[in-house]
Amino acid sequence: MARFLLSRPVDCAGSSSDSCTLPRTKIVIVGSGPVGVAVAVGLLFKRLAAELILMDENPEMARAEAEDIAAAAVFLGSPKIRASTDYSEARDATLCVIAAGRQQRDEADAEAVLQQNALLLKELVPSLTKYAPNSVLLVVSEPVDVLSHLAMKLSGFPSQRVLGLGTLLDNCRLQHELAKELGVNQAAVHSMVIAESGPTSVPIWSAASVMGMKLKDIDKDIGDPEGFAAALHAKVVNCNRELIRRKGQHCWAAALCTCEIIDAIVRNTCACLTVSTFVKGCRHGLEKDVFASLPCVLGRGGVLAYMRHLYTPEEQELTSRSCRRIYEAQKSVLGRLEE
Repeated sequence: MARFLLSRPVDCAGSSSDSCTLPRTKIVIVGSGPVGVAVAVGLLFKRLAAELILMDENPEMARAEAEDIAAAAVFLGSPKIRASTDYSEARDATLCVIAAGRQQRDEADAEAVLQQNALLLKELVPSLTKYAPNSVLLVVSEPVDVLSHLAMKLSGFPSQRVLGLGTLLDNCRLQHELAKELGVNQAAVHSMVIAESGPTSVPIWSAASVMGMKLKDIDKDIGDPEGFAAALHAKVVNCNRELIRRKGQHCWAAALCTCEIIDAIVRNTCACLTVSTFVKGCRHGLEKDVFASLPCVLGRGGVLAYMRHLYTPEEQELTSRSCRRIYEAQKSVLGRLEE
């Protein structure tokens, strides 16, 4: 059965859901802004790191954040927490989180953010991976799909060991909005958002369900451009922009989603989450390979497999269109960095 469901066989032997701090798990977070710090706090509460290192181009801020968190580490399993600007501190890291750079405020800001954050990755990824050649790279910086592809190119890592936050955040937000609309607990709602994170993300309405009941069976018009579901997706797409307008940044939901990904990897749980991964063209209808979000099985070593899923013709067309946009951005970034 698994060979029909998954892109490759997986082995979850040795998986652990133990709440004790994992021994010998060293995690490096590059970027001590709101998202990076929120990830650090989330990891400590989930007891996922025995050693945690914060890195930032602003060393004073990184040190201050590390000291602030470390003061209460006794309540969180007493992990080692420190800040550094020396990439050799990443030696033998289990996992490296890249959360550095600017957040995108709106579509008009997209190109500037992409180019600025791409330059940051061009500098930091080779330095980071030089000392942590066996680590998993998890990209949270925006735009996540294009930068995940760039991180794979710069690191030379196999594609399984490079992934991005992708549409996991979009999906959680959609579940939240659907739960409110339906008047049920969020845990009862199952949805899937794939392809590019952001405006061209693709909600798979054909798979959306509540307590096992397909939403398509409740409302055959769900997913219609004029329907309530489309309005919910628009709210999800605009959420980051709205949070930045109201409080200057967004961090907590993105950080908690990031921690869930890390939990699956370091505990080898084989959890299935929609993350940005290297996708061959045959999987999305475009001949070119891109980084895009699909439901993936995560465990020790990163992306163990992706789930095979049948999409409607409309969903497939939207996915191809979204991946085409990612590919054009990937090509543009690589071209500029080579100039």
